Amino acid sequence: MKKIITFFVYLFVRFYLSKYPIHKLPQPTKLQNIKHILLFSNTALGDTMMSTPAIVQTRRAFPSAKITLFISKTIYPLFQNYEYVDDFLVYQGGYKSFISDILKMRRLKPDLVLMFHSNGPMDIPSAILSGAKYILKTSRNNDKEQLLSTKLPLYAHFIPARLQSLSYITLENYDNIQMKLPAKYHAFSVNMRGGDIGFQMRTSKERREWGIENFAKLATMILESHATATIFLSGTLSEREYSDQIYSFIPKDLHKRIHNHCGKYSLDELPYFLKSLHCFITGDTGPMHLCGALGIPSIALFLGGASPAGSGILQDREIHIEIQQESPEFITPHQIFESLETLIKKLSINENKKYKILKTTSKNMEQKIFS
Repeated sequence: MKKIITFFVYLFVRFYLSKYPIHKLPQPTKLQNIKHILLFSNTALGDTMMSTPAIVQTRRAFPSAKITLFISKTIYPLFQNYEYVDDFLVYQGGYKSFISDILKMRRLKPDLVLMFHSNGPMDIPSAILSGAKYILKTSRNNDKEQLLSTKLPLYAHFIPARLQSLSYITLENYDNIQMKLPAKYHAFSVNMRGGDIGFQMRTSKERREWGIENFAKLATMILESHATATIFLSGTLSEREYSDQIYSFIPKDLHKRIHNHCGKYSLDELPYFLKSLHCFITGDTGPMHLCGALGIPSIALFLGGASPAGSGILQDREIHIEIQQESPEFITPHQIFESLETLIKKLSINENKKYKILKTTSKNMEQKIFS
């Protein structure tokens, strides 16, 4: 059924373009007199985080333009009051919202649509039917991109790829790859207790997970080697039951030093929790990118086709360790434990670096984090 709907949608899009063609840009061109920009980044948390450097630079490139961010309803709470955009269009997801999204976009009357990250098949038709004069999409090698103002080249990493999309219509080079959340998260700080380590055991795809038993072995090594260490399990409420399985693989005398916080924090509270940790051990996940943006040391496991070349953390490289393998059996708990020890030593040597957490600024949030 979806294929049939998609077929007829694109049939209508081609008819629409024959009547109302968008402006083609066969070569990089500095656009002028842009009054309203619609930015697409309406997918998962990690993808939205990797769009933020381009969002920031769009604001700086077009300081007088109104900027609206098309964002997923699940991610929107994290970005409320985002100082780099003027308004939001919240994506509800699915085919049912397709027509209502287009009507909302048309009311905005955008001059320019920049699609930093969006999923097909309805993203390109939505952008075209918005009525924008210029439309560019960070390439995912989709042949439908030929319908837009230009088809951009592919780039390996998602962050510079999105910055290159902006460069095409500003003729500027961008090398600032710093991910940015709303300012309140960057300003917040907590008193760090000794040895709080976070585990994010689930990822968006099961094949990219390291597995409960591996995390359990690693937890045992950490807790037996560091008397002051405590481990916090991070995830959504639906992942709480999965994470509880770790206790069955760990000696009972260590259970009291492992706390399952899955579902305890909403997405807009998660950065505060992450800032209480000394290190976060995770797969290729959205929280990994939050750590990158906030300067929280991390060890990231890229499995099952995930690659740091495309989605690794680019900023503050000295506090992030990335390990890539195709299958979980090629990464041992001892290897991760040694990586953690290396990172701890590095942090203790560079304790005055900007990523060290300073004095508490919010007692209420601290009480929630540590309760």
